[in-house]
Amino acid sequence: MTEEIEKMLAHTVEYATDLLNETGEAYPFGAFLDTIDNVHPLEMEIDTKNVPTIGKVIEALTKYCTSEMEEEKMNAYALAYEVQIQTEQDAEPIDAIAIDMIQKSTEILPLFYLPFTVDANKKATIGELFGVKR
Repeated sequence: MTEEIEKMLAHTVEYATDLLNETGEAYPFGAFLDTIDNVHPLEMEIDTKNVPTIGKVIEALTKYCTSEMEEEKMNAYALAYEVQIQTEQDAEPIDAIAIDMIQKSTEILPLFYLPFTVDANKKATIGELFGVKR
């Protein structure tokens, strides 16, 4: 993994942590590397009168990023969204932020997960980031 990809991952983890600490939840968001490998945040503008489903937001962000990469306006992107994962065969699912990163090169990046819990007072506890080979 390149230094630029690591910076994008760090940015995404930091933003997810901030969202969880401030609100107790994380609406889908992302980050991207421009053509000179600077990291930028990525969010979808939401009309509060017509809030799209999480699936629609992820779909729209993916479509936007795919188009921008095809037009060579970005070198990589990361999309982050809440998921539930099962880390052991008989264990209960846990909440996590999935971080799905795509880059122009042929290297296939792991799918990263940032486990978290939120208590009744909306206080978040962030776990340790880990990646899963695809």
